[in-house]
Amino acid sequence: MDKVARKKTFSKILVAIHESTKSADKAVDYATRIAKDYNAFLVVLYVVRTQTYLDTGTVPGHVIDFKKQAQAYLTDITEKIHKYSDTENVIKVKTEIIASIKIADAIAHYAKDKHIDLIVVGPRGRSKLKSLVLGSVTSDVVRLANCPVLTVR
Repeated sequence: MDKVARKKTFSKILVAIHESTKSADKAVDYATRIAKDYNAFLVVLYVVRTQTYLDTGTVPGHVIDFKKQAQAYLTDITEKIHKYSDTENVIKVKTEIIASIKIADAIAHYAKDKHIDLIVVGPRGRSKLKSLVLGSVTSDVVRLANCPVLTVR
């Protein structure tokens, strides 16, 4: 058997979140099951929409509040993932919070930089008209990503 045939399909899976919603929870559930099936490393990335970088010393108060909310959500998600793990197959998980004004770009760049094999995202639940006018983070991630993207409804 050659190297390509022996290689696992997914070794690093990214579940990208930019809001704490039911569709984000579903995306995390799917990504967790896939990570368990493939014994893959799972990265839960929360992108906070802002023009300010989180690493700088002068972060506005509302951005700090967004980061605290994101961290609390990620803590809950991590606990759920660990409960889903069993003694035979422990899911390796990492959480990260980043900030960007362009959420889809940030997700696609992160996935490329970290050599992600699969991105899992949930749709935002906008109406068709709003999606046409405002654009959609999910559709932009699909367009920009250099790896497969699974959209979970």
